[in-house]
Amino acid sequence: MNSSSLRGWILFAALMRKCEKLLLAAFAVVFVLPVCAQNGTLSPYSRFGIGQLGEQSTGISKAMGGVGIGLRQKNIINTLNPASYSTVDTLTFLFDMGISLTNSNFDENGIKQNERNSSFDYVAMQFRLGRKLGFTASMLPLSNVGYNFSETATVRSDQDGDVTTISTYGGEGGIRQISIGLGWAPYGWLSVGADAGYLFGDVTHLVSNKYSESTVFTRNRSYYAQVRGFRYNLGLQTTFRAVGGEMTFGLVYTPAVTTYGESYVLNQLLSGSGTREELSDTTMMKNDFRIPDRIGAGLTYSREKWTAGFDVTYERWSDGRAFDEAGEDRLKLSLGGMFTPEKNDRHLFRRSSYRAGLFYNQPYFNVGADKGPLEIGASVGVSMPIANRWNNLIAINVSGQYVYEKPSVSGMISETYLRLNLGISFNERWFMKWRVE
Repeated sequence: MNSSSLRGWILFAALMRKCEKLLLAAFAVVFVLPVCAQNGTLSPYSRFGIGQLGEQSTGISKAMGGVGIGLRQKNIINTLNPASYSTVDTLTFLFDMGISLTNSNFDENGIKQNERNSSFDYVAMQFRLGRKLGFTASMLPLSNVGYNFSETATVRSDQDGDVTTISTYGGEGGIRQISIGLGWAPYGWLSVGADAGYLFGDVTHLVSNKYSESTVFTRNRSYYAQVRGFRYNLGLQTTFRAVGGEMTFGLVYTPAVTTYGESYVLNQLLSGSGTREELSDTTMMKNDFRIPDRIGAGLTYSREKWTAGFDVTYERWSDGRAFDEAGEDRLKLSLGGMFTPEKNDRHLFRRSSYRAGLFYNQPYFNVGADKGPLEIGASVGVSMPIANRWNNLIAINVSGQYVYEKPSVSGMISETYLRLNLGISFNERWFMKWRVE
């Protein structure tokens, strides 16, 4: 066999190995999606606005309290700023996916309830298209809706007894975003990037008011929205030397978007026994959802073994809309860091990366006349790199989050979450040039 034929067979075998890994990764995604719940929340507050907002980040950023706008680290997929995509190595193909397991505790006036659920969080891949030009594709949650609860109240008391009403609330769905993006570094100190994303999802809310008195009609209301739209995200990062290390300043901006798709509100009046429909009225709407613009800035400082960063993001939800209701402007703050004892050490726990962070998120919706709950939390995590061959690296990303939803007024539900995030990252040296003598 001549050298040309041998080279062809080697390249073909390498391509088959890569296709096999892609198929295994695709199989993993297809397998995990049905196993894990599509809506990553059980919060009653997800009935407001577009639901409980997703983090729009991968597991590494979650472990650092959500820091990422100024994060510029080689061979890590950072979806919070598309300018970071240009850091991907010339020979590298990255694949990252993650799920979360959540233990939720709800407390309303001393009445407590515990719930557990799981969700598929994200999937992303990244590779270099050309010199200083990186490409990323991802699927991330924009919002999650999932709740089911009821409350009982007495509306009348007299000699004939009490008349009570049972109000039942239920909702499901959410909005996902599939994006492709480019990051380009025209200079060593400057990188710019852009994401183009497609929004899709369905949101359903159900409300039922039923009375113990059979002469009083039962009222059912159904809210449904089909959400479709295109969303863009622009990013910039600039890096410079400072105090014996490297400082990176990042900016991101996402324009507002009015989604398309049909939505409606269905009102029904039923007889007290529920056997006869007395009235049915449907109000059809179009382009009823508006996702507002967002601007964010981040600053990250890195040295040989550690990185620390701070992000601030402002979202103008007073200009947003969901079922004809506007929200409240939202401020997000994130503080986090990472430490790696020895990147090339032979011992697993010395070459692992340890992360921690804090975050503070203002509510973006109102609950009646009051603001929604304030969200504060902390996170810790570890990434354990496992080399399986000379040109491959797998990182197991594990992090835990503590989240407290603090009510704005007494009497509202307080929520506490303990969330375990599990992710796996594949770092493949796909674009190695083979040399055959």
